Amino acid sequence: MKVYVSVKQAGRRKAYLTKEELILTRIPTSLRELITEVITGNVAEYNKKAEEHVLLKYLSFDDIENEVQAGKVGFGERFNTQQADSAQAVDTTMTAFTDGLFRVFVGDQEISTLDGPLEVKEADVLTFIRFTMLAGRMW
Repeated sequence: MKVYVSVKQAGRRKAYLTKEELILTRIPTSLRELITEVITGNVAEYNKKAEEHVLLKYLSFDDIENEVQAGKVGFGERFNTQQADSAQAVDTTMTAFTDGLFRVFVGDQEISTLDGPLEVKEADVLTFIRFTMLAGRMW
């Protein structure tokens, strides 16, 4: 099943919000299954990137400008060769959701329960909004 994930892009040369295609291997029936599918795929992609070896890495002018807008210019090198653990990543994500650190929307509808029924259709847009704690005191 093909769905789209709404992604915020750092940099002014690209659209601020874009949609990236995501292929789900099976239709999720709950938010827990959807998050597990997305996280497992992202961990596999992350681990695969660590195994790639590039002989000569370079940045184009546009790449440099976009990274300047994001606040850090780098080649995207990973110096830590340790592979990410998919099960641990899923556990951490579930804890973050139950702690209210991010919200999930399918289209314009917020999904607020992990194990409630979920209806995801072909070409739906998924939005994950991560909340950032502000610096300072709470009291």
